Amino acid sequence: MRGAGRAARTSLITGLLPLALLVGLLGGTANAADDPLSDDGLFSGQSGSPTPLTSRALVVDLWKTGGPGVKAAAEAALTGSDADVQNLLDTVRQTGVQDNRVAAAQLASIGGSQLLDAARTALSGTPEDLETFLAEGWEDPLLQDQRVQAAQIVSSGGPNVQEAGRAALNGTPADVQAFLSSGQYAKRQEDERVQLVQIIGTGGANVKAAGRLALSGTPEDVREFLEVGQHVARSRDQERATVEQLAARAKEAGRQAAKETEAAKAASAKAVKAAELAKEAAEKAAKEASLAEKDSLDAAAAAGRAAKAAKQAATAAQQAISAANAANNSARVAASAASQAAAAAAGAARASSNARSAAADAARDAKNAAAARKAAEDARAAAKGADLAADAADQASKAATAAGAAALSAISAGANADRAATAAAEASGYANQSSAQAAEARRAAAAAKRHAAEANRAATAAEKLARKAAAAAGQARDEARSAAAHANASAKAADDAADHAGEAAQAANRATAHANAASEAAATASKAVTKAQEVFDLAREVEAEELRGRTNAGIEQARDLKEQDDLRRAAVADGVQKARDRDAEAQRLAAAAARPGADLGRVATDGRKLALLAARNADAWSRAAAEVALASPDDHVVDYIRNGWQEAREQDERFQVERLAEDSMSKAVRDAAETALAGDAAGVHAFLVEGQYDAGAEDFRVAIAQVASTGGPVLTDEARKALAAGTPAAYRQFLLTTQHTARTQDERVQAAQLVSSGGPEVKSAARIALEGSPQALHAFIAKGRFMAQRKDLLAATHVAQVRQLISEAAGVAATAQQDAAEAQQAAALARKAAADADRYAKEAKDSETKAKGHAAEAAKHADAAEKSAAQAAESARTARNAANNANSDARAAAASAATATVSSEMAQASASIAWSASNEARASARAAGKDAKAALAAAKDAYSVAVKKLKVEEEARRKAAVAVKEKAANDPGAKAREIYRCGFVGCDLASTNHPRWCQQNELLCAIFADASRFGEAMKQLHDVASIFTDLGLLEACADDPTISNCWELLADVTVKSKARWAEQSYDLLRKLFKVNKVCEKAKPLAVSGQRSSVQRASVRMAAAAPKRACGDFTRGYDGDGMITANVTDGVLTIAVERNGSKTKGYQMFDDMMAHYGAEGIEVVQGNWNRSMPSNLDEFNKLLREGKSLEEAAAGTFTGRNSARYGFGRVYGIKVEGEHGHYTKVQVHFGR
Repeated sequence: MRGAGRAARTSLITGLLPLALLVGLLGGTANAADDPLSDDGLFSGQSGSPTPLTSRALVVDLWKTGGPGVKAAAEAALTGSDADVQNLLDTVRQTGVQDNRVAAAQLASIGGSQLLDAARTALSGTPEDLETFLAEGWEDPLLQDQRVQAAQIVSSGGPNVQEAGRAALNGTPADVQAFLSSGQYAKRQEDERVQLVQIIGTGGANVKAAGRLALSGTPEDVREFLEVGQHVARSRDQERATVEQLAARAKEAGRQAAKETEAAKAASAKAVKAAELAKEAAEKAAKEASLAEKDSLDAAAAAGRAAKAAKQAATAAQQAISAANAANNSARVAASAASQAAAAAAGAARASSNARSAAADAARDAKNAAAARKAAEDARAAAKGADLAADAADQASKAATAAGAAALSAISAGANADRAATAAAEASGYANQSSAQAAEARRAAAAAKRHAAEANRAATAAEKLARKAAAAAGQARDEARSAAAHANASAKAADDAADHAGEAAQAANRATAHANAASEAAATASKAVTKAQEVFDLAREVEAEELRGRTNAGIEQARDLKEQDDLRRAAVADGVQKARDRDAEAQRLAAAAARPGADLGRVATDGRKLALLAARNADAWSRAAAEVALASPDDHVVDYIRNGWQEAREQDERFQVERLAEDSMSKAVRDAAETALAGDAAGVHAFLVEGQYDAGAEDFRVAIAQVASTGGPVLTDEARKALAAGTPAAYRQFLLTTQHTARTQDERVQAAQLVSSGGPEVKSAARIALEGSPQALHAFIAKGRFMAQRKDLLAATHVAQVRQLISEAAGVAATAQQDAAEAQQAAALARKAAADADRYAKEAKDSETKAKGHAAEAAKHADAAEKSAAQAAESARTARNAANNANSDARAAAASAATATVSSEMAQASASIAWSASNEARASARAAGKDAKAALAAAKDAYSVAVKKLKVEEEARRKAAVAVKEKAANDPGAKAREIYRCGFVGCDLASTNHPRWCQQNELLCAIFADASRFGEAMKQLHDVASIFTDLGLLEACADDPTISNCWELLADVTVKSKARWAEQSYDLLRKLFKVNKVCEKAKPLAVSGQRSSVQRASVRMAAAAPKRACGDFTRGYDGDGMITANVTDGVLTIAVERNGSKTKGYQMFDDMMAHYGAEGIEVVQGNWNRSMPSNLDEFNKLLREGKSLEEAAAGTFTGRNSARYGFGRVYGIKVEGEHGHYTKVQVHFGR
């Protein structure tokens, strides 16, 4: 179990164990007397390693893998004497203790309270305790933290989330981590789909239509329907939310408030402990820097540790901000629960008033007794709903109170983060002010102070608002309970009035008493509406604070990322300059080594310094050569200066040209690169510096012209300037530098305009983007602004819906006032009080007018909600298109980065092979008794042979790879197979939206889907399309977008790019489902004038289809299976084949039930045979495990899903074949 968990969590600690991983390497302290070294510093054994096995090689490994302190000490030793090297090996354990402390603090940040406590214990213990914690002591605490997190999710999740969470908690650590990282989200989607199907089953026509549309969309579509769409659809159906529905909404809001409260508590607790840990580390580092003030190296190292502690403090402050945000969310949801409860109270008060009015009517006239009893039932139902809403409001009130306390406790995290920042600033003062560590400490201190200040502000504001929301929810709870009590009392009174209806003796008095009670209930309803309005205003205040906090936190994080990006860019520029300086220094040292009588010891010392510079940031071959030199004796270092560094640089340049020959998008560049590779090193260098840009000039010009056609004003102007210059140098400057700075200028202008003109979310996102890096700004312009605009529209929809709810409640209250006044009028007439009757008649009329006004307001808000929802739906499409484009660019960038990584690893591997051969030859020569000079010569010869062999192998591999890529790029069949990829969208959907596509095209798709079987046909389809596709065809397709007019258009990549505007319209063509696989509708495709192989392919595809009738519901799900069904006289007959995930299976069944509606089905019938065997196989398997026929049927896919909808009774099983190996089964599932 532990092994599985460790494997799953390896990535969490990569790079965090600097010393613990080296203990095994060193095996203890290395002593000079124990070193089995030869006289040239080599160990007597052979290593097969790219670096020779020497004491210096051990220090090189320490430098590569150690923490900041060990790395700094290793650098000093590598450029020093042999005694310095040995001293480091003797003291590395002590040197690494501080690095281990930093690593432990970093490791603690990935977990929760248990891991933080374990880290604190280790940090307060011995160095050995620290090593034990880093080696394995972190595992169990992290597992406990993950279990706690999973349990919290289970406690607030839906049924499927709870089931999956409990299963994970009963499983392995890897199961828990899988649930946290992905499983919970898939299960939440299942829960939401079930919830949606239930709403469809009970909703009106518009709710059903909108729900089914959402069900056929993405998980985000489903969630949006549940949060927004269902309420808009109900408004279209002219449904007013019942008290029971309001109670259900309040209950869900209460659950969400509890969930957000748990998140606030967890984030707060983690922030407090992490900030305390960071403060202690920073103060310790500052003290060490003070004590080491005169030792610049030690003081700088302490400043570096203080900088890391300050960064951890900033992270803790961000966690405190997260706690405040969660508290805000809890307050917002509590306000929502209060709003629903207030509306439920108004509804219950209205029901109470109705019951009292009905009681008054019954007291006057016995014929009203039945109406009084009905009003009593309604009042009791409303009372029950109001009680439920009150309970939910009570839960939300408690949750908001707890969330506010969590936010308040997080303030201490901000204070500790501020103290850590102060300590880091102090540490920087003790170090050399010009040192990198001191600068880093100052930057980290400033960032930590900023985050700490925002954490304090956000926590204070969140606590205040949570307190307000808790109070509002509490008041709404009390009023809902009061309204429920009144409604129950009114119900009892109405029943009593019905029992004594028309009794003349007390009729007038009773009518008056009931009328008075009705007036009191109506007043309660009005009071509840006032409370609902107050809660509405509070909710807006909470939302404004939530956005303010989110914006401030986003700005601070954007500034951090901008600073990191600026440092990265500066480092790149500095690296370029250092590379030039390094080459100049290498040439100077080479000249010095070539002089007669040169001090080779001095040359070796300076050479090691040069090698260290190369090992830090040179390319693969130069880095490997430098590391070998650092690990070698003086004679090898001198040879490195004379020859090795230049040879390595040439190999690096050759490798770069090899990559261009294989991966460049320009064929001209690829061809020119191959020519350069056939020449000498000077030719390769010249190609890198100038030749590649000369070769690709025409392609670069086309690329720049494309940029000019789509860019903003500044970018377009710069592109035109580059085109006007017309030189490869101008093209290179634009593509590598100018276009990025120009695009950023354009995008800053766009973002600034959105700050002025956008909605709250757009303004927030634009402000954050303007503070961030150019990449973040570009992401906002390309995608983020559309997502923010969508949030604004959804927020506007929500606000309009709440206003509609309040207006409806106000209308309910006004109607209650009207009914109460009419009851008073009738009672007055019964008492023969004409003046009172006239006054109550006027009040009734006034209340009726108010009710009509509130109804008009509700209708206006409903229209506004519908309009915003429609705009949000449109913005969703825009946002998705932008996201798809951005994701496409991201995928291309990721693929390019992956290719670069693989290429870098290939270069590193090649260099390692060559240097391993060199080291083995050197060791063999020494073992054979040859002197150092002969051994060096043998090593160089072996290196040269290995490099030549690698060059031949790489050339063969590269040319084969290029041939494969070019064949794929020029293969019409491959293009057609990509363009005509057909997924699965059922004809039930196609016939609704695109009826003319549902017959001919499903056959076309059937051929395309089997492109690999019919490659010749695919090639011919593409060839024919290429011949006949022209502008005339494009116009014909635009005028009449039928299959015959448009399918050729899609086959041609060039024309397709010109007709990108048509892509969405034709998307369904490529997704129509392979219906001929299961339906006898499949006929051979008859394409006039097509070549015979196309017709043969269609005939073979049609012949492959089993002759089954299509159901009136048929839908496929890519490679995950398909379902077809019929309903006749309430009997649902299903044929299903499920190849994919359980989640996809749920979706298939839910889609079918949403199509028919569970309320119209009496029996689910399964007919299982070998043509669609998944149910049959599962049934037989369960029988072989000892289950009964009924138990086995219930355990199948259809059985489990039928039970989800209430069809859990298994009966009427008929089977054919041998038990446990049946070939046909019929089974029924009833309620």
